[in-house]
Amino acid sequence: AADPDVRCRQPRSTLGRVADVLLGAGVIAGTANLLNLLDLRPGRALKAGVLLGAPLTAGRSGGLAAGPVVAAVGLLPDDLDERVMLGDSGANALGALLGVAMAARTGPVGRAGILAVVAGLTAASEKVSFTKVIQNTRGLRELDEWGRRTS
Repeated sequence: AADPDVRCRQPRSTLGRVADVLLGAGVIAGTANLLNLLDLRPGRALKAGVLLGAPLTAGRSGGLAAGPVVAAVGLLPDDLDERVMLGDSGANALGALLGVAMAARTGPVGRAGILAVVAGLTAASEKVSFTKVIQNTRGLRELDEWGRRTS
């Protein structure tokens, strides 16, 4: 049977396709950067990746997020115990893969919305320390500290 979403799509102009690709690329790159911005404490970026990615595992394109989420869950104990470090490469890769999953689930309007949120958070990180916000917010602080080695 034909995919109903494919049958319902209207042909788009070249400009519309280019804009859609650019929005998707922005979501992917922005999400990669955002996860990397969170990777300042053991387990933080992995926890954020699991929280962001877990809902994306449902549905038809859920497989795109399932791999990164399972990998993040698998790495979490060693990262929390400081036996391994996710680092820039790992945080960027996790964020990019989750960005691909988000872009695949949405159309141009959804991608634009996600990109606006990601860009807003990235811009806010230039003025506001995410670490300070996390430390000063009870629920976020407890989640951030959960499972981490005590000094």
